[in-house]
Amino acid sequence: MREGGKTSFSRKIKRELYRAEPRDKCCVRSRFKGLILLGASEISKSGIKLKSDNPDVIGSFVETARRLGIEAEVRQSGDQNGKYKAEIRDSVRVAQLLYDLKMLGDDGEVLRRSGDIKKLCCKREFLKGAFLGAGAVSDPYKNYALEIPAPDEALCGDIVSLFKDFDFPMQLTPRKKKYVAYVKNSEVIEDILAFLGACGSQMELINIKIEKEIRNDVNRNANGETSNLSRTINASVEQIKAIHKIRDTVGLDSLPDDLREIARLRLEHKDLSLSELGKRLNPPLTKSGVNHRLKKIMNCVK
Repeated sequence: MREGGKTSFSRKIKRELYRAEPRDKCCVRSRFKGLILLGASEISKSGIKLKSDNPDVIGSFVETARRLGIEAEVRQSGDQNGKYKAEIRDSVRVAQLLYDLKMLGDDGEVLRRSGDIKKLCCKREFLKGAFLGAGAVSDPYKNYALEIPAPDEALCGDIVSLFKDFDFPMQLTPRKKKYVAYVKNSEVIEDILAFLGACGSQMELINIKIEKEIRNDVNRNANGETSNLSRTINASVEQIKAIHKIRDTVGLDSLPDDLREIARLRLEHKDLSLSELGKRLNPPLTKSGVNHRLKKIMNCVK
């Protein structure tokens, strides 16, 4: 699920997350860790690279790194996978940063897992970073889906587990060469957006749902009225055919008075419903009464 244009729903969410900066140092580290694990194109002891066409994602990478004491260089990228490229190339500082983030194993290998995050605030910031790095929410006018793709099953499982720590029922599925943590329940998505701090986007989603429900109700009513009108017209056509046949063969005067009256009324008012025909009789007749008489007429020509 790609982000698409400037005003995509995912972009609005990421703009909200970018503007709500974490306060505590531990939360800053957690957000940065989530962002690079899910969003970086390269993580090694010699450098960290992140490409994106979203300036809010790039801005979050640069500013969060700066709060951790390390500068990132940003430039335009000719890569079709990202308009901007942010890179940290100070190998000494990068190695120290990865150590502080608990992303270096005893053998110096980069660990691509969330790790054991203790504090709830840090878990939340890690998930914010993960969404900034790779998350997306589909256009709610079309369908409801929140997804965070991960490069491997273990890291994707970490995402699912962290969301479940807050009672959000995320699912995991393989997709092409990646794994995806996802949810398709609109109410859960609303709650996740509020949890991540994207309350403006949450309200927009709720308003879109209300708008869609109103439109669906209007369409259902319109379709019902169209269907009823179609049935009325089809029935009227068949009734008129039968009356014409009687008129052109034995004549309408051959009918009993009650049937002759309704036959002539039907010929005069071809578009009226049975209820409306009944009101024009003297004395008036119910819909079922009119239907009963017209069925008798149609039985005369069978």
